Amino acid sequence: MLSTKRLSTVVSALLLSLAAPLAMAATVDPKDCVKPEFPARWLNEGDSGNVVVAFLVGADGKVLDSKLVESSGFPRVDRASIRAGAACKFKPAADQTAASWAKVKYTWVAE
Repeated sequence: MLSTKRLSTVVSALLLSLAAPLAMAATVDPKDCVKPEFPARWLNEGDSGNVVVAFLVGADGKVLDSKLVESSGFPRVDRASIRAGAACKFKPAADQTAASWAKVKYTWVAE
């Protein structure tokens, strides 16, 4: 029997930077991010929660590194968030000449 559950993923805008206080951070518009893929076989298992990932963004807007800041408690959901965030199109600050950290929050909800 097929479950009627579905998973929705919400990508929140970047609100904080882990860079030096005076440095301008890269930003991203949630619509410039790919929604993480969530295999159908995971739906029935109820994986959900919030994931916060920090991305090191170069002056050219490309992701150089990432790290998990807040886990959903489900490693595969965390990994899916990191993969999806790495594909986001970041916009570096106008005067950004060095890499800076920016955060993205994913909210996974099984409905």
